[in-house]
Amino acid sequence: MSIERNELASAKRLAAHLGLSLSSFITDAVRDRVREEARREAARKIVASFALEERASPAEAQALFEAWSAPSVPPARRVKVKPRARRVAKGR
Repeated sequence: MSIERNELASAKRLAAHLGLSLSSFITDAVRDRVREEARREAARKIVASFALEERASPAEAQALFEAWSAPSVPPARRVKVKPRARRVAKGR
């Protein structure tokens, strides 16, 4: 395996920052890449299972990509409200 000097230095710094050995950091990166490729291959198989006329047009595919790529909005934080004091009924 070969890697550029500046990339190796960056990998060492990042591994140290994450509290990992360089070997663990690189192993994790390789595993992530392998998983991603498997995910892409599965997606290609699913797309290939559709008839051409059932597949998204380029415009539809772009709209889907944009919708799926939009950053998610974190849910609004609920504000805790103090419960109101209960009123005592008259005559009790």
